[in-house]
Amino acid sequence: MARAGTGRRADVERKAEAVRKEDSPDTARNAGAKRRKRLYAVVMLSFVVWAGITLYSQYGQIQSTSSALAEKQGEERAVKAALKELNLEVERLQDPEYIGQMARKKFGLYPPNEVPIIQPQE
Repeated sequence: MARAGTGRRADVERKAEAVRKEDSPDTARNAGAKRRKRLYAVVMLSFVVWAGITLYSQYGQIQSTSSALAEKQGEERAVKAALKELNLEVERLQDPEYIGQMARKKFGLYPPNEVPIIQPQE
């Protein structure tokens, strides 16, 4: 009986060895496929990290440029308002009556036939 069990065990071991020998080329192919998958995953991960870092830095640049643009637009509005006021002043200075008012007010100049009425200051 011991021999019969030993024979069966030997048959099982031979079959297992044959299966291992048959599997060895497949496992080599599977190992290569796993290696390629890992390499692909590392390359893709590297690309995603690079793209993320690039996008983050560009976002920071866009924010700083946007704030600078908003500041410049505010300055532009102030300059345009000042320009509009100066153009209005130029139009007023074309009027002789306005020039006379300014001469009276700022410099105390009056025409020869006009008598100034000066109010006492409190």
